Amino acid sequence: MKLVTYLAILLIITPMIFIVRIHTKKESLTRARSNALPEVIDLIISGLQSGMSISETLESLGKIGPKHVQVDFSNFAKDLRNGGEFQFEISKLKEKFDDANADQLFETLLYANAFGGRNTIKILHELSEFLAEDIAIRSEITARFGWIKNSAVLAAVAPWLLLLILRTQESARIAYQQDIGQIFLLLGLLSTIAAYFWMRKIARLPKAIRVFSPINTG
Repeated sequence: MKLVTYLAILLIITPMIFIVRIHTKKESLTRARSNALPEVIDLIISGLQSGMSISETLESLGKIGPKHVQVDFSNFAKDLRNGGEFQFEISKLKEKFDDANADQLFETLLYANAFGGRNTIKILHELSEFLAEDIAIRSEITARFGWIKNSAVLAAVAPWLLLLILRTQESARIAYQQDIGQIFLLLGLLSTIAAYFWMRKIARLPKAIRVFSPINTG
């Protein structure tokens, strides 16, 4: 294979791998935060029942909350102690979580903090039960349709494994060393990448619409 083709393939594949890794990491963190919400709500309920304020309860989550959200609530507590407004800091949490279910929790807390609410704990109990059921259903659907992502990986790898086998034959190796063969390789690579991302998009579950959009924190 010619050096130019090698360089072209590297220039195409390297940023794609980087993008996939960043996107996968972000998706995993968002999903982990979302899955931690029922536990977060239960801890908030426990704090409120013990006589703590909403702000104090949220600050405590930086130490006793699920590990995937501790940093977020630690930053919330730090910013609040430094003079930040409760509503503004909650909006920053909403941006971090980037989840419609989290928006429901934070909007409930905003309302309770601003106007008080004797039914806050009851609402949080109902929200916790709803989120637990929603997470369980989405996890089951994700598991059942996980074969689509596996198929995407297999479909992307299989042609290149076949190419390696074909290159063991002298005639095929010579053919792919020609200019037209190099062009076919590059076109095949681009088609493989496009098909892979398309299948990943098909396998992704639709996100719930965020009715409560966070305010601009810039």
